Amino acid sequence: MPMQPNNVFHLPGIKMPELTHQKIQELKTTTKGKLITGTAIGAFPALVKSMETALQDQLAQYDHIKQHERDNAQRKMLVLEMLDDHLYLEFAYHIMFIKWREQQISKAS
Repeated sequence: MPMQPNNVFHLPGIKMPELTHQKIQELKTTTKGKLITGTAIGAFPALVKSMETALQDQLAQYDHIKQHERDNAQRKMLVLEMLDDHLYLEFAYHIMFIKWREQQISKAS
């Protein structure tokens, strides 16, 4: 079971948001966060894979916009969306690890 998310994308000059304890608590209250926390442990590999694929698609779209020197506002919005989605991906890995650990503890009891 992976403990850390893959580095799906890296954008030079853009600071990635950190998944702090406070941020985890905030994400748990969102609709997307509730869906992630409600996911069964066995479904996490598919969930994480789909989140990574979506980020890779967004990055390809970003590169396309950048190469064709299209709308800067559109590119900025896409970056904000990618940063948000990347944070949720890290959150999903965090929740997956917690659920895996709880499963291991219950097996050991």
